Amino acid sequence: MVRDPKAYVTPDVWEREVAFLLRDPQNTRELAERKFGQAIAFVMTCGENPDLLMGPTNTVDEAWHSFMLDSIHYTHFTNRHFGRYIHHVPELPGSTADTACVQAGDHADGHDPKTGMPLVLAQTIKTIKAAGFEIDAELWGMADAADCNQCHAGCHDSPKKQ
Repeated sequence: MVRDPKAYVTPDVWEREVAFLLRDPQNTRELAERKFGQAIAFVMTCGENPDLLMGPTNTVDEAWHSFMLDSIHYTHFTNRHFGRYIHHVPELPGSTADTACVQAGDHADGHDPKTGMPLVLAQTIKTIKAAGFEIDAELWGMADAADCNQCHAGCHDSPKKQ
């Protein structure tokens, strides 16, 4: 059975977050709903897999950022589903996420040699699918990988580990 992202937020929150995404004139309602749905699938999967390093595409990250900025609703969402806040941590070149990608895949550049996709993105897509959510292929294109993940030092339990 496919999991519906709308099942994880109230209809009011869904409408509110879609409305925030519609402030960008490049987003149609249909696109804003797709983006928010993929952001929910991503955050749900992150929360359910705290030991995996995961990261969104820039397109999905846009919706995640928008949701986080509506901090009361985002905090309530993460606390209700996971009992903790799911952090967003932008990554800089050469930081933890880049190192984790290389170590996870044993590839010097952090990319899958067959597809060219960043290993963290390939792992994210695979994990979201395994969690039962559909992947919107257009929103998860490999050229659109964002430089961020869900937490400090590859775990959901911030503060940053030393």
